[in-house]
Amino acid sequence: MVKAAFVPLAVVASATEAFDINIINGTEAPIGKFLYTTGFRTTDISENHCVGALIAPKYVLTGATCVHTSLTYSSVGSHYLSGDRDGERIKIVKQTKHPLFNHHEFDFAIFELETASKIAPVKVNFDPVVTPGSWSTVRGWGIFSAAETPSPVLLEADVKVWDNVECAKAVEPYGPLADSHICAGGADKDWCGGDNGAPLIVNKAG
Repeated sequence: MVKAAFVPLAVVASATEAFDINIINGTEAPIGKFLYTTGFRTTDISENHCVGALIAPKYVLTGATCVHTSLTYSSVGSHYLSGDRDGERIKIVKQTKHPLFNHHEFDFAIFELETASKIAPVKVNFDPVVTPGSWSTVRGWGIFSAAETPSPVLLEADVKVWDNVECAKAVEPYGPLADSHICAGGADKDWCGGDNGAPLIVNKAG
């Protein structure tokens, strides 16, 4: 069974402005799979800004840094950065940040959709522990560097979950690591600007 664990992205990449974080050294995700992956747009066919995961027919879980009044549409289940070739385009009617969000912890938000999606939601992982050394996957349409444009198709990268003690040493220049953080990355694969809010997907039995 596939469940989703959601990660404050700033713990594995330097902090950037809202809407900015990208899949590094990823590959194109299979078309027609992982349809719960959701992008947010300023119009129904414009480019995605930020990523989330459909967790209920009318609700998408994403990062609090993705909350912005300009994002008025969701693109659920689309493989593409923009347009209307596939998936569903549903209006966003409400954006709610976690009440304790402070740009370091509790980087979560819920986007409510105007109508229910017909796509199957992903299951949220409520287990407080994700085993260090286990593999997980992150997906998004983010850019590869500041000089490049976003990917026109959904990308994915497999990243390894780190022990928080070791991770704290690696990310020390960017600020302290909180107990509530999950750290994943390495092997020149990661997510960084355009992929804010992207879910970290882990395979779990049960």
